[in-house]
Formats: sequence, structure tokens, C-alpha cells
Amino acid sequence: MTQTQPGSVKKYGSLMAAVAVIVCFFLPWVKWVNVPVTAKDMATGNFYSLSETNFAITNPFPDFVFVNGIFWLMPALCLVTMMFLLLRKSFAGIYSSFAGAMVLGLGLVYILFTNELKLFDNNIQLNTAIQPALYLAATASIVLILNSWPNKWGWKVFFIVAPLALSYFAFSQIKESQVSEKTAATDSLKATFNKDALQLIHEFVTADSASNAAYREQVMVVEGLVSELNATDSTATLSMADSTGSYVIFDFEKAAAKSVQSFQVGDRVKVKGVCSGSIYSDILETHTISFKQSIIFTKQ
Repeated sequence: MTQTQPGSVKKYGSLMAAVAVIVCFFLPWVKWVNVPVTAKDMATGNFYSLSETNFAITNPFPDFVFVNGIFWLMPALCLVTMMFLLLRKSFAGIYSSFAGAMVLGLGLVYILFTNELKLFDNNIQLNTAIQPALYLAATASIVLILNSWPNKWGWKVFFIVAPLALSYFAFSQIKESQVSEKTAATDSLKATFNKDALQLIHEFVTADSASNAAYREQVMVVEGLVSELNATDSTATLSMADSTGSYVIFDFEKAAAKSVQSFQVGDRVKVKGVCSGSIYSDILETHTISFKQSIIFTKQ
């Protein structure tokens, strides 16, 4: 056995890992309540359609959505890895390393994004949202990287650590830039509608389509009693609910999050934000009306 030929354990381990990544690519990595999201959804751009339709979170770079096609390299590079192992009977080197790195990087993005969605829907919990396919794909990707070369441990560590660090940094920077821009914009915009929270909920419950058409992407001031709030130093949400369980939820970003900490359940408050429309839950039989770019309203 030469140094360029993997032993049976590494060969068949890598083959199984490559097959696992290919299969998992088409299976749900996360599930946002009743919305399954696969790795393929990112490659096709459908990831943003799902996030916008269900949570009103749009692609921050819509003009570059075609770049997402690069994630088709994940299954493609796994096929190349299998060809190296079966036909050339050699280590797949850089090909399997890049396949594994892409899986790890994308997997972390799914986890970070899903964690952010908890602010929009309290039914989303990270531990239950992550699906077995993501765990399997991540494990398989590490196997691919570790079996890429007979030695070169420095490169192996690099291909494991670098995509995780890059994904975390990029996600944080994009989020921060979007937060700063949007919060400042809301403060300077004039509200088109002033509504009582219970009245607004009633409108959406009785005429969802018409209300979405009238209020979606409109700047509104909504007044009501706080039914639930969650606040940290960097993010916060505040809800106003009716007796049926339907509710309005406002998402506050870093610049405005601290102002929410002074409120308590039962307080009456006015909030200014951009309406993202409503989502109806077939399971809970309730409407959720979301607002983004929210700030505590203090002036006319």
C-alpha cells in the first residue's frame, strides 16, 4: 500500500461519508415549525422565499441570488471524491476537503439563522428545529476532511475551523449592517397608519388577504398592552395578543432593543415599525402579524 492509496477503513469511510452528504443535501436540515428547509433550498435560492413568505425576512442581497448556485458543489464534489476513491484509488485531497468545508459553513449559517427566528416565532426552538440530516451531514463532512490526505493535519484543521469562523463572521457582519440601516430608517419615516393592536388583529383575522394587501410594508404605529416580551442587549421582541391567541409581534434590533427592557407585561405602549404581514398557523389556528425595524414610538 503506497502513501497515495487510502486503506480500506479510510476508503470506505470516505465513500459512506460522501454518499451521506449527497443524500442529506436533499433532506431537511432544519424545520421552522412546519416549514422544512433543505440544503438544496439554499442552492436554488428557495431558502429566501421560505424565510420571506413565513417570517418576512428577505434576502439582503437579492441581486446576487445566483451566487447561491455554488452550493451545488457540495454534492458535485462528493461525486468527484467517490471517483477518486473508486477509479483512481487515491485520496481525494482538496476536493473532499472543500466539500466538507462547505457543509460545515452552510450548516452553521442554518443554525444561526434558525436561532434568530426564535424572535419571530416562539414555537421555534433550536434544539427541535435542527433535523437529523444536519447532524449527519456535519459528521460526514468532518470524516471527508480528515480522510482527505494521509497526513497534512494543519490543512485538515484549517478546513474544519476556517468555514465555521468565516460563516459566523459573515453572518454577524451582515446582520449588524442590516440592523443599523433599518433601525435608523424607521425613526425617520412617517407612519402611514395608527392602529390599536386588538383592532389590527381583528382586521387580519377576519380579512387576512385584504389586510396583507393594505398594510404589508407600511410604516405603522400600533398601541396596545404588552402580552409578552423578550429582551437582551442586542435583540428584543414585544408582543400584543388578543383573547384567541393571535398576536402582533415587533422585532427590535440592537439600536432599539435596550428601550424594551424598561417595559413589563401589562404595560401599554406605542410601537412604530414596518408591517411584514401575517402568517396563519394551521396547527395553532392563530394569526401572527409581524413587524420589523421596530422602535418605541415617542413622537408624532
